[in-house]
Amino acid sequence: MEGIQGTSNKWMDNFLFSNPGTGWVASGHEDLCWPGGTDRHTFYATCDNTDAAPAITDGTFVYTVPTDISEQKDLLVALSEDNEDGTPVSLLFKHALSSVKFKIGYDKEARGGENDLRIHVTRITLHHIATKGTFNFASFATNPWSVDAEDAGYQDIVIDLKTPVDFKPSAVADFITLDDKIDGEIYVLPHKPTPWDTDGTSGHPLKNSYIGVTCQVVEYRTKDTPTYYDLVGLDEDSDEEDYEEAKELYIDFYEGFASTDNDDWLNDKVLGMIVPTDNDWGMNVVLESILNHRNAEAAANGTEENVEEVFIPLVMANGFGFNKTNVINIRMDKMKYSSGKDFYAPFVPIITP
Repeated sequence: MEGIQGTSNKWMDNFLFSNPGTGWVASGHEDLCWPGGTDRHTFYATCDNTDAAPAITDGTFVYTVPTDISEQKDLLVALSEDNEDGTPVSLLFKHALSSVKFKIGYDKEARGGENDLRIHVTRITLHHIATKGTFNFASFATNPWSVDAEDAGYQDIVIDLKTPVDFKPSAVADFITLDDKIDGEIYVLPHKPTPWDTDGTSGHPLKNSYIGVTCQVVEYRTKDTPTYYDLVGLDEDSDEEDYEEAKELYIDFYEGFASTDNDDWLNDKVLGMIVPTDNDWGMNVVLESILNHRNAEAAANGTEENVEEVFIPLVMANGFGFNKTNVINIRMDKMKYSSGKDFYAPFVPIITP
């Protein structure tokens, strides 16, 4: 606590108070008394339930939020003004930081009533988040935090889910709350992030703030889904010329990633995505060469079994607020590759009858 009488008499300079159960005591100042006089008193206080709460200097302090969520603390602040010498002081503490909660889903209607996707999420990452700022009690009632872009300590906050979450497209109202999937609370510095600038087309490399979702995305098609064989009109009456023409079109479309070494390509379900063999998330595809290509991409990102990170711009109208709980809807229907390309594009059926 910092206590100032009038405008300049700092008679309490970061005194550490604790309560052993019998009342509040200032360590090393057990005989603390009011200084006397007619000038009114202002008190500033910080608390994180440890003896390492940030020190206050003339009504301000600098604070850095740990990026390891296991090390984060609920930092509290209090301001009490216009106190008369010798009267009881009441401190109403507020949460200094901005807490973050998540809901996640895939807006079914945003992609034309999509029903076939299954999404398996293991990690959420808040990328390029300011962690260092200055708190000024003079602006306590409005927005006491300021962030210097040159000294904001931009970092990534990685949140590994206790257990993976699985879902399929739904209405936004049915998005899944992740509270029980996350250990502890998540705190960020109150500030307004600048979102990753991408319109969904290639050529917008990752920068500024965005959400990363480490996930496995599959598209499930039933055995009755038309095959390439059906779509190009091949049947028992097709001749060799028909067969070779269809084969050439197939190879051209897959840009060298499709194998036609045997006739398996005829049974392709016309997908460029991975397909689950059953409900236990075992992976398989009709065309092994396409799976190999996606596995190579996944391995390059240090992941396995086609688990990879996709990205969503972090757009917040008002930013992370002081003394506020933010619920962020993670819209997987808006996911993109690191180049800015719409991640949904590969799921669109690639050959039409």
